[in-house]
Amino acid sequence: MSPEDRVHALYRRIDEGDFAGFAALFHEDAVYHRPGSPALVGRDAIEAYYRDERTVADGTHTLSRVLLSDGALTVDGAFSGHLTDGREQAHRFAEIFEFGPDGLFTRRDSFLFVLNF
Repeated sequence: MSPEDRVHALYRRIDEGDFAGFAALFHEDAVYHRPGSPALVGRDAIEAYYRDERTVADGTHTLSRVLLSDGALTVDGAFSGHLTDGREQAHRFAEIFEFGPDGLFTRRDSFLFVLNF
């Protein structure tokens, strides 16, 4: 699977609630940096966050751009959905992914353009 295909699969699996499938796209020692929170270290921690702690109940990611350069992949997109407290949420986001020789993501850095999250 190409890095571009892998990142499209990542968002599709998040939107479908397939958190085990989503986590399988990451290296076992991957690091995920999110705004306002400590880094999540390891595939299991990333999956547990999505399954148990994430404040998003449902939604859809739409990617505007996916750019690959020098072993990193960047994404520009938008999210629309609902938080666990029922509020609607819509925002833009940008992310940077790094991946290893096996194609699995080793690092994810998220940047959110959001109000009242």
